[in-house]
Amino acid sequence: MQNIKLDMILSENQTKCYTFLTKHKVSLLFGDTGSGKSEIYFKLFEDAINSGKTCIFLLPEISLTPQMTKRLKDKFGDMIAIWHSKITKKKKAEILENIYTQKVKIVMGARSALFLPLENIGVIVVDEEHDDSYKSNSRPRYNARDMAVFMGGKLGAKVILGSATPSLTSYQKYPYYRLKETFFKASRSFTFIDNTNEITPYIVDEFSNTLSQEHQAIVFLPTRANYKYLVCLSCGEGIKCPFCSVGMSLHHKINGLKCHYCNYSQALPQVCPSCKESELKASRLGTAQVTKELQELFSLKNIAQFDKDTIKTPTALKNILRDFNDKKIDVLVGTQMLSKGHDYHGVKLVVIFDIDTILSMADFRSRQRALTLLIQVAGRVGRKGEGRVIVQSSNQEFFEGYLSDYENLLKDELLFCRDLYPPYKKLLKLLIAHKNRDKGIALLEKTKNTLNEIKDEDVEVVGYGDAPIEKIANKYRFQILLRSSSSSSLIKIAHKLNITGVEVDIDPINFS
Repeated sequence: MQNIKLDMILSENQTKCYTFLTKHKVSLLFGDTGSGKSEIYFKLFEDAINSGKTCIFLLPEISLTPQMTKRLKDKFGDMIAIWHSKITKKKKAEILENIYTQKVKIVMGARSALFLPLENIGVIVVDEEHDDSYKSNSRPRYNARDMAVFMGGKLGAKVILGSATPSLTSYQKYPYYRLKETFFKASRSFTFIDNTNEITPYIVDEFSNTLSQEHQAIVFLPTRANYKYLVCLSCGEGIKCPFCSVGMSLHHKINGLKCHYCNYSQALPQVCPSCKESELKASRLGTAQVTKELQELFSLKNIAQFDKDTIKTPTALKNILRDFNDKKIDVLVGTQMLSKGHDYHGVKLVVIFDIDTILSMADFRSRQRALTLLIQVAGRVGRKGEGRVIVQSSNQEFFEGYLSDYENLLKDELLFCRDLYPPYKKLLKLLIAHKNRDKGIALLEKTKNTLNEIKDEDVEVVGYGDAPIEKIANKYRFQILLRSSSSSSLIKIAHKLNITGVEVDIDPINFS
């Protein structure tokens, strides 16, 4: 058996947390940003390895792996293997060989890392457990967080769910330890300004002050591209993708429009395609546009874009994070990738645009998602010293009411969800997609009739009809939403349906 001894001392509060976690089969580490969750994970890994066991460390996306990889390598050396969809076939073969020969003791990676052939698993850690990326959007539609809990029960492994903003289900379902201390002398001030969705003179002044002192800044937007939509000034029509019922995004780099669902692109029209009379106005800023405007305002500074349009490989991700940490990049402009747990000790300013878009989504989780995102992005500033967070929002009262204590939101949301939504109720979405709309409607009717025939008193049909996004990739989409107090009742219904062309998604996280 290989024994290791980490040169690491836990604080008194961390030690209490560690002791709490060791006493439960499944537990939630509810720890604020900078509270030292990683050190507790490492201590659990050390215990497992010294007991002859192996470990799985799940992260929601590969965007989190570069910094955590370095920290794990420093502690555990070659006992670590990194696994995700972007590594090469040759590297995967090498990792599998090292797992079979028991050289690898800890596997870190995204969802698929959960299914590697490790033996004698002692600990499974699911970091950022609230993140929607743990739920697969393609078949099989499993949630890696829930699968980790299931596997832990079957294998006798401890399961630790960690987050500064835990999901409502985990908070309600599992015993938790609240870790509030921070290891950085950090303070953040929040300023809310009107949601004008533009770079105002006030924001420009804040950038000028921050950059003149050789500090760094982060800008968050929920939208890629230059602008999310083009709208006619005369008739008010937007330009939709011909294959999807969504507006197309403006990309200056290709001098055209692009659909972010099916990747269809077309040339930029000079006049409105509907009325042929008026110019088109861009609305909702995107990352590319903000990067462009900041580059024009601060030409001597390095402004970098950080989203799926620019970060397409693990190497590109690693390089841009390295350059930002080495202060070769002054401002990072990005989407939700920015919120994923990176440590940026030089950041003194965060600007958050268009957070109200998340808050206003037609989803019962919208309040939690918006606050989670704000807290996670704001957590990147002031990790050492003071930091400023500027939020463009018309909902200052809501955000300020919960910013100081996320747990208050969780308690309020539990009251809101009772008898209606998870964690008290289970949901199942039936999705129908067909190139022929009439055939899709016929399949919807057939499914409804079958549900009436096999009706379970514990299963309620919440609603049915066109999906919120009616067409994607030239297929018309329809949904039926079922609700029950029992997962098994929903699963039985799904098995009894057995209709070709109907896709089942239990515990859905996306309702569009």
